Amino acid sequence: MPQKTLVRPREVTVAAVVALVGSTLFLLASFVLAGTVAIMLLAISRKYPGINFRETHPDFKEVMQIIASGTAIPLVLGLIGIVTGRGLLRMRRWARQSAIIWSITSSLLCLFLLAHPQFKSGVRLDQTPVLMFMLFLFPINAWWLFLFFRPEIKSAFAVPGPPRRVLGRPQWLRENFMAKLIIIAALLLLFAAGAGWILRRNSPMREIERSRDALATVKSWHFHTVRYISGQPPETIDTDTICPSFQHRIASFEDVNGTPQVRESIRFFGVSYNHVGGQWLPAQKLASQTDPGIFECSNGPMSEDANSLLYSGILEDGTVKRGEMQTVNGESCRAYDVSVPTPHDPAETEFHFTVCIGESDHLPRETRRIHSDWNKEGISAFSQWDAMNEPQLPPEISK
Repeated sequence: MPQKTLVRPREVTVAAVVALVGSTLFLLASFVLAGTVAIMLLAISRKYPGINFRETHPDFKEVMQIIASGTAIPLVLGLIGIVTGRGLLRMRRWARQSAIIWSITSSLLCLFLLAHPQFKSGVRLDQTPVLMFMLFLFPINAWWLFLFFRPEIKSAFAVPGPPRRVLGRPQWLRENFMAKLIIIAALLLLFAAGAGWILRRNSPMREIERSRDALATVKSWHFHTVRYISGQPPETIDTDTICPSFQHRIASFEDVNGTPQVRESIRFFGVSYNHVGGQWLPAQKLASQTDPGIFECSNGPMSEDANSLLYSGILEDGTVKRGEMQTVNGESCRAYDVSVPTPHDPAETEFHFTVCIGESDHLPRETRRIHSDWNKEGISAFSQWDAMNEPQLPPEISK
């Protein structure tokens, strides 16, 4: 008896053509990105002879890993898509299963990128291209799932031969089975995306990201702390900073005789002034010395704080736990317990501190840390965020 020839439905032909065209675009995108990166690295190596990309900054290495993944993923998807498209044209049963798996996997990958756009190094993925790609991809994936689960399409991929025994299904499952399956799959995807979004939005590390972004927008603040140095009396420091050009610092302490002392200084447009004998005098500066600018304006307010670490270090390697609501200087904030590994410090392998962040503006109000060297709790307070617009200068310093 001659073997029955499988007839390819028109919808399967269209799906195969879409798979081949889309996969070709994936391959072209992968080749273009790889070529662009190769040209960029070649230009850098010619401009800076002797540079070794294997021993460069860790952040650069992670960026290169991200680029490599962005090149490899479209390449793999393109190859799988081309093989799947050819299999659909030949009505191979594995090609139908591959198309279904591809549709589900690519949808979950897009949802994952939306829920987790932040990499450990601080590199943040722009979500706009992902959303635009999803507008194109999701309708195709939904169409493929609807198409390849249809009974007549499924039977068209079946291998000719004696009918197989199929276990009976309940009547409610036999009626409109494909529609119910699509609805259930869509609800599960929406639930997973919603749960991931909610968990990320309310995670402690997400609040650190919000606070980092909020700190990047502020231009002025007041900083207060008490510093302890072994063998010396404590020193109280108050600093007003208006970026990018003004900083006023007052340090109060007692000398060896117990006499109160005050050191006051101002930095204004690259010139430093000290308050000596009731007068403001310019600090001596070497001719070869260049102005590095105000350090806190470039690195953030917490860079002057000995009781915490920069947010970049927390986001890269730290762990964060949400604490209780507190009140600092009349303002409410929520405490977050932070721990960051410090493997190169023989005395302290874990850096622990607490930061209290305002829930409305996401700006830090206070940091606390117990210092192991002098066994006391250091406390730093931040206030007057963006409250100062113009520096208050003494008459000796001209604007």
